[in-house]
Amino acid sequence: MSRERTRILIVDDEEIVRESLSAWLEKDGYTLATAPDGETALERIRDERWSILLVDLKMPGIDGLHVLEQSRKLQPEAAAVIMTAYATVDTAVEAMKLGAYDYLVKPFDPEELSLMIQKIVSQQALVRENVLLRKVLKREYRFRDLISKSPAMQAVFDLARTAARSSSTILVLGESGTGKELLARAVHAESPRSQGPFVAVSCAALTETLLESELFGHEKGAFTGAVARRKVKFEMAQGGTLFLDEIGDISPKLQLDLLRVLEDRRFFRVGGSESVPVDARIIAATNKDLQKAVAEGSFREDLFYRLNV
Repeated sequence: MSRERTRILIVDDEEIVRESLSAWLEKDGYTLATAPDGETALERIRDERWSILLVDLKMPGIDGLHVLEQSRKLQPEAAAVIMTAYATVDTAVEAMKLGAYDYLVKPFDPEELSLMIQKIVSQQALVRENVLLRKVLKREYRFRDLISKSPAMQAVFDLARTAARSSSTILVLGESGTGKELLARAVHAESPRSQGPFVAVSCAALTETLLESELFGHEKGAFTGAVARRKVKFEMAQGGTLFLDEIGDISPKLQLDLLRVLEDRRFFRVGGSESVPVDARIIAATNKDLQKAVAEGSFREDLFYRLNV
């Protein structure tokens, strides 16, 4: 958001404070308005949209904490900064509990205020970008965007829609290039976990050692070169979905490790003694005939049934 589109409401019962703050912030190009008391402030918060609220703590009638509390209900996206000449730890704690972004102790340096406003504007821009990105991803990968005239594919979409509403592990079978990952993303976007991350791993593209490192990681000092603990795919997908592409290519050892994760919802890093909880939905895909692989002994039967829920 540009500075002229950043709307700041200054709430203070002292006219000189309102005028001084307005003069300082006008130089930075923000759109400004003032309110001389809490009642006027709440009226303006109800009727207009604000980016930032600068609210004095001590005012006759409706005080700053009450304005803060009500503003959280009326415009939770607006960042509220409490201004006070009576700073105490209790006051700061109470303001933060009510949702204040921060507080300033009067008299404060104009540069301090300017830097705080810039920080708020940057954070709000980042939040808007993330919301927009989520919308774009949802729009791109929802089932209505997966086009097929084939009755068989429509049946697949219907089954996937039903599965999306559950928390079950899903196994997607199909030839390479048939859109298995797109289907997995659509399931994620329509699921209760849609606000969480979607993390994809190509199992066929990695050696057994690299894939083990990507999925389970290691503790510092677990082996030569293990200089630090790494955040791994199961952790990155917490609260969301982990997509394991070409699951039919993983080694017997990793098949067993994955089976334990599906059974226990926990894993151990290499060299670690403490288990790490897993809160991620698993969607696996392969172009192999896993039933044939089970019959031939190259794929674990218990893992196949854990995946093929």
